[in-house]
Amino acid sequence: MINLIILTFLFNLVNGQIEKFTPSQFEIEEMNKAIQADSNLFKFLIWFGEPESLYSSYKKDLYLADSIWQSDQKNLNYLDIGETEKFEIIPLIDWFSSSNSLIGESGVSYLIRTDESTILFDLGSNEDGIHPSPLLHNMLKLGINISDIDIIVISHNHNDHVGGQKWANNNTFSFTNYQMDLKNIPVYTPIEMTYPGLNPINTAKPTKIAKGVATIGVIHHPILVLDIAEQAIAINVKNKGIVVISGCGHQSMKKIIDRTNVLFNKPLYGVIGGFHYPLEENRNITWSYKYLVADKLPWERLTEDDIYYNINLLKAKGVKLVGISGHDSSDKSIGLFKKEFRDNFIDIVVGHKITIKE
Repeated sequence: MINLIILTFLFNLVNGQIEKFTPSQFEIEEMNKAIQADSNLFKFLIWFGEPESLYSSYKKDLYLADSIWQSDQKNLNYLDIGETEKFEIIPLIDWFSSSNSLIGESGVSYLIRTDESTILFDLGSNEDGIHPSPLLHNMLKLGINISDIDIIVISHNHNDHVGGQKWANNNTFSFTNYQMDLKNIPVYTPIEMTYPGLNPINTAKPTKIAKGVATIGVIHHPILVLDIAEQAIAINVKNKGIVVISGCGHQSMKKIIDRTNVLFNKPLYGVIGGFHYPLEENRNITWSYKYLVADKLPWERLTEDDIYYNINLLKAKGVKLVGISGHDSSDKSIGLFKKEFRDNFIDIVVGHKITIKE
């Protein structure tokens, strides 16, 4: 199906419809005004290429991504994954940590335990390229061994999720500053990735990976400077419903919800993880974060109204468990979710176990 979409896209290009993928003069002028008003924006864009060329590529990528999304939503069917009674998450890497003995960093790695499986979701950033990495350090402190892990899932190929930029550049991943022997652990990735001695499985489409656990499939989200292919995990918790675990939420909260609606005949019980809501600069949320917001061009700012839009999406679904990662969302954004969901909000803190209250 994707190949057919790509062929249709190419057919449109060669049959005189290229203008729909070309930024208008007005759009170019608006971009240039924003660049002139923000020197950091120009510095950010030029890392990736010439801004006008980037805009043209973005329009094409957006058309293709939307076509794939619409086709998938139309053709995907209900996915029977069973259920799990046991559900717990231990954040191994995130920005906030529970003690000085555990390392917080700007990345994500969560250990998820169900009835039959222990799943590692992402591997943090190890920004300094050290051994042992913050991930291995925290695992040791928490009494968790690599041999305890049954399955690895990579949300998307960004440095703060695959163990560092070195690994992201080569479409691979690592627990530390070298690639350890992982025996025969199954690995599920959003794009074609490699690892010595393993054969990672590219789960472009929704895939059951364990009893009660599935990936929701890859959802493409182009931004001006690149196309992000990201997947999340869905867990069907007995007598509760679906809990979604997200890496960065580049797909957008709405698309994650829409995808779970198609796949599962169950209520959406919870959403936990990264969703990229950088309302203001603080902590590790530096100036560059504001240029990488879902459904925004780099010069379009995230607002409180945007946050409340996403809050209301979750309220409309009756969500009972909400946790927003500090690795990619600012304190004000997290505070707004916490204010609205009150006792249903949980802080994501390295070493603090997350469970569902009876």
